[in-house]
Amino acid sequence: MSRVAAIFDVDQTLVQGCTERLFFRYLIRQGCLSVPQALTYLSFLAINPLFRFEDKSYLAGLTVAEVKSLAQRCYQEEISPRVSRSGLSCVLEHQGRGHNVVLLTGSLSILLLPLKEELGADWLIATEVGRDNGKFTGKIQGLHPRGVNKLRLLLNLALAQGLDLPRSYAYGDHIQDLHLFRHIGHPVAVNPSWRLRRQARRHQWPIRYF
Repeated sequence: MSRVAAIFDVDQTLVQGCTERLFFRYLIRQGCLSVPQALTYLSFLAINPLFRFEDKSYLAGLTVAEVKSLAQRCYQEEISPRVSRSGLSCVLEHQGRGHNVVLLTGSLSILLLPLKEELGADWLIATEVGRDNGKFTGKIQGLHPRGVNKLRLLLNLALAQGLDLPRSYAYGDHIQDLHLFRHIGHPVAVNPSWRLRRQARRHQWPIRYF
């Protein structure tokens, strides 16, 4: 029997703000990243803006155990207080209807595992960073869940788990979610950017503010 899913983006949808940006600042405050290291990384992104979302070199060489511990603390201190109450109510509503909950985000999986547990979500699809000998390589492993890759990763999950996408729901805030919205029966624009808001009005998709 096919399953109905409720797919949620995280940043600016379920959580107010950018979770990885919060984590980056947290690493600096905790002394895991020095200010010169942080400035070097930010300077690289300024010169190479196309790598803005895909470059994770600031994690290169850091031990997995230490980053995991810091990620859990960052979630509790910085991210959990920013989880939208309206978004949480929406998740609970879908779970009450027997829908499977999927968190689909370009943020770091190691950072958002606590959110998956807190919400009781069925699956988390997020950015995985490569590991070698107990340390992060700084390179993304597998597909980066952004733009059309979000759709590809969801299609893989739907095939493996029997999700009925024409009967499913998707919540997102950015135009990058458009590929996904076009293949979901019930897309919902949440706190939408102006470009997504324009598409939502064009396609008569619901617009909500969490």
